Amino acid sequence: MRRRIHSVRAVSVMLGLTVFATAQAAEVTVTGDTCVRVDGKPFFVIGVYSAGNPDDLPLLAEAGFNTVHSYLWEGERTPETGQAWLDAADRAGLKCLVGLYRPDVKAMDSEAMLQRIEQYRDHPALLAWHTMDEPAWDKEGNEGKRYMPAAYALLKEHDPKHPVTAVVCHFTDPALFEPSLDVMQADYYPVPPIPAEWYSGTGFRGVRIYAEKWREASGGTKPYWYVGQIFDFSVSKEKRHDIPDEWKRLPTGEELRCMTYTAVASGARGILYWSLNRLIGDDWNRTLLGRVRLWEDLKSVVGELNALMPVLTSDEGETIQTTGRAVAMVKRVGKDTYVIVANHERAATTIDVELPGTGDAPAEAVFQNGTADVVDGTLHLELAPLDSRVYRVSAGGE
Repeated sequence: MRRRIHSVRAVSVMLGLTVFATAQAAEVTVTGDTCVRVDGKPFFVIGVYSAGNPDDLPLLAEAGFNTVHSYLWEGERTPETGQAWLDAADRAGLKCLVGLYRPDVKAMDSEAMLQRIEQYRDHPALLAWHTMDEPAWDKEGNEGKRYMPAAYALLKEHDPKHPVTAVVCHFTDPALFEPSLDVMQADYYPVPPIPAEWYSGTGFRGVRIYAEKWREASGGTKPYWYVGQIFDFSVSKEKRHDIPDEWKRLPTGEELRCMTYTAVASGARGILYWSLNRLIGDDWNRTLLGRVRLWEDLKSVVGELNALMPVLTSDEGETIQTTGRAVAMVKRVGKDTYVIVANHERAATTIDVELPGTGDAPAEAVFQNGTADVVDGTLHLELAPLDSRVYRVSAGGE
């Protein structure tokens, strides 16, 4: 049976551990392949990893993020640092992914894992439990298939109010870990262009492939969150390898926008970026963050996602249409129809998006200038490499 903490804002000692009880916890539910719901309201995740400094949290909230994660305290057994970070996130109006202590997860130490669950399960900032990063990665010996089910069962028994998530990194992982996840995250970092012998294509197709693999594995019953790239690989590889010049750059604004909209058009119900710490670097003065080019590009994309929130959280119905190089999502919101489209390859392409019931009508570009024409219910688009767009078609052409 689940142990219950009865005191409110009290400090108890249980199994020799300090346990914090806090204000009313949010109930986060998964209802099919849609946005998670926080206390019944749909919640599209816009998040960032490695946001461990509490002083950064108001900045992130102001920029439009709604979810954060920190590795800074996740590797500690003591609860005080995590408690302070969660409290700071709550004050900033942010939700959090909370990780279990990974050595306990890998050892399948139920008592130790339970201690952390009891520490934080009632915190109002908790959005989901983050059990592991890349559990099938070779460096871990592919032991995730052993410990992930045990961690999932323990979490669902002792905290049924919050979903369980993890980040995967192989196209075979969705089927392998589906029984151990309520929400799958997948990291796919396409800058510089990933060699064709690694993945199909030279663009961002893997973002879409993960969505398709997860939809197949889960039967369309669980959401997918995409983890996008806001770092350059030389940060982590420079001490071990000779880094070619093409690996020594950050994504461009166009690349950042394309990976984001490829995920959204493919059906992602959340976007998180790896990572704030990698973006600013250990030696950056945080007062300079606003002058980092990619930070400005990131804020622009996050601003667009927030502007689209009524579309992203709508349950009125949608279709996903694909070609070999592009993906488009069609969503209805009231009397309007929205088209979110991305060319996920580094070559020009076209796509015909079917919009039943629209007849002939103008399609207004939401974030860029210009219009396109819907003719006989079809929106024909010519897309430049890595092009991403959002259109709105109003009923009656209004």
